Amino acid sequence: MGLLALVCAGCGYDVLAGRAFGTTYSIQADCPNGIPQHLILAELAQIDRQMSTFNAASELSNFNRVPVGEEVPVSPALAEVATAAQLVAVQTGGAFDATVAPLVALWGFGADAAHRPPTEAQLAEALHRVGYERLEARLDPPTLKKAAPLTLDLSAIAKGYAVDRLATVLADGSCRAYLIELGGEMRVFGSSPGGAPWRVGIDSPEGGQLPQVLALRGGAVATSGDYRQRRDQPASSAGAAHIIDPRTGRPIAHRLASVTVVAEQALYADAYATALIVLGEAAGMDFAERHGLAALFIVRTPSGLLVQHTPALQPLLAH
Repeated sequence: MGLLALVCAGCGYDVLAGRAFGTTYSIQADCPNGIPQHLILAELAQIDRQMSTFNAASELSNFNRVPVGEEVPVSPALAEVATAAQLVAVQTGGAFDATVAPLVALWGFGADAAHRPPTEAQLAEALHRVGYERLEARLDPPTLKKAAPLTLDLSAIAKGYAVDRLATVLADGSCRAYLIELGGEMRVFGSSPGGAPWRVGIDSPEGGQLPQVLALRGGAVATSGDYRQRRDQPASSAGAAHIIDPRTGRPIAHRLASVTVVAEQALYADAYATALIVLGEAAGMDFAERHGLAALFIVRTPSGLLVQHTPALQPLLAH
């Protein structure tokens, strides 16, 4: 998943684990009345009803079926996530784009995955249906509208939002400390069992020893890597990464293997991690430094993996 929590098992914190959004989640928490399981499950079910691309009855799926030009009232949650996605899209010049679904499907990923590599004609046609400028999102009142045909897919940001919502549930339950992990996205608060900061290790794209460990008492962590899902292509022994550059319509193909971002909210850590890996090593590092992001980059080189990080990440590294 890209992240690993290095904690002491059986040290007194309550644990809850399960499946949601086609992946797994786990929660470790110090709560006066235990982890509120019924509220956690209700929150996950509600987000699925709002934002799932695999649930044909979800709010998001319903919006995708609405004709161009129709303003659609949506839940405040869906409007919030779509607005955040648009903000990151504008900031990154489209390196992050929640309308990328037709391209993702062409390359064999997502809810409507194709079974063979696309032709140039198919790529050109799909690119005509992609572009964050086609989506209008408003918070007050919460509405979405298509300015042109599009398919909205919030998969690259919704898991982060779900982690933030679970953190709110735990905070409302007066939990003194917690670690939430959902599909590789994390959020922590307080101290780990034993009183030390939570230690979060970052996977090596090639397996084996973790190249870096973070020490955190608060915040969210998300990793995006080109090694997490791949599709074999008959014409290429390298395969195709599941991360598609919305600007070119093609899977990323550069030296940057993974990016980890630490932020206050998992929603933004999730989105920025995806955007930075699309931007690539040089442009991604430049963007992260200009915007004050705490980010770690793992780059493939002929002599092995190179680990780089922004100045904002330095105080968060374990020593």
